[in-house]
Amino acid sequence: MESKGKNLEAVQVMNRKLLLKLLQQNIMCSRANLSEQSGLKQATITNIINDFISWGLVEETGIIEGNKGRRAIGIRLKEDSFYVIGIRLSRKYFEIGIFSLTGKLIGEKCKRNVIDTSPNVVMDTMQAIIEKLAADHSDKIIVAIGVAVPGPYYFHEGVMETVTNFRGWKKVSIKSELQKRFQLPVMIDHDANAGVLAECSFKVNPEKYRTVVYVALGQGIGAGIFHNGEVFRGATGIAGEIGHASVNVNGPQCECGNRGCLTLYVSTITFTENVNEALKKSGRATVDSFDDLIERIQKKDADVYPEFRSMMRYLSAGIMNLVYSYNPSMIIIGDEMSRVGVQIIEEIKDNLAQIVERKVVDQAELCLTSFQMDPAFIGAAELAIDYVFGHTELLRE
Repeated sequence: MESKGKNLEAVQVMNRKLLLKLLQQNIMCSRANLSEQSGLKQATITNIINDFISWGLVEETGIIEGNKGRRAIGIRLKEDSFYVIGIRLSRKYFEIGIFSLTGKLIGEKCKRNVIDTSPNVVMDTMQAIIEKLAADHSDKIIVAIGVAVPGPYYFHEGVMETVTNFRGWKKVSIKSELQKRFQLPVMIDHDANAGVLAECSFKVNPEKYRTVVYVALGQGIGAGIFHNGEVFRGATGIAGEIGHASVNVNGPQCECGNRGCLTLYVSTITFTENVNEALKKSGRATVDSFDDLIERIQKKDADVYPEFRSMMRYLSAGIMNLVYSYNPSMIIIGDEMSRVGVQIIEEIKDNLAQIVERKVVDQAELCLTSFQMDPAFIGAAELAIDYVFGHTELLRE
């Protein structure tokens, strides 16, 4: 329970952000639709929408079918009004693009390898690419930057802690570097938090699923939790950091100092290393990356699938901890590993059925992400969009 009330200005900011989120989700709707969905009076809706139109943020689209078959004037966010930069930084690469406020990628997406590259070099390269993208799209008004990074990320401090398999990035403050260079608001969060924000902004009905968990299963593992309309980050911003929850107290020591961390057993990096060991023992050629193994998993290759099933058992233990800790109504699997497909869901369900009671298994819908692009990349842009929706002074021409 909040200990302080809200003054009129704070309520106005909250109402504006609510309507902008609804416009983003609906793509096109009427003022009556917004009133029904938001619970705000039509007079309040009219005043706010008129402001948005005068700022060049919202446009009317002509007559559409409204509530109960009545004709109404359609409204939507303008695609060509304001833009944000979205950056996805992973252990192996980063990608950058320009997005509209509807979450649509409209600028060139640029991807670069960062393996064995120092943070200073990566930051300089990222900044140079942002400058080039902005120059190539000089007609577009860019209002903020969003960045999704590997965890643990201490959201309130704005720094990355030790990241497994990502040497040299401890205590790096990407936020201050970018803000200093571009003089724009910069929002940064854990890639799993960015992923769940994207899922719940564009794919999942928040009224149907009160608590949603997005599991980023790629070069590491983390979970983003979306509860009651917002990302749940915890006291310091590391809620959902299941990659450093121990699943084997006698296991190998992790770079974080703990033993038997889930990320040591569940990641595309670890999986590829384990498969290569199995391939060497059987006298078969090793592979260069996880991409080379996706089809072999799907075909249940004799050397590959046992390692996959072993990894899924550890993942299932992590999923079970999420179910008991957060009691989600939906769990979404995303990132690199999700490209394997339905085998992931089948293995997790089979494992959970063996270790927990049926009621617990059935309480959460388990599925793969439906995004074609990486949700964390889209979510990076949404971090920036979500920020400017709450700071509409940035959206006034």
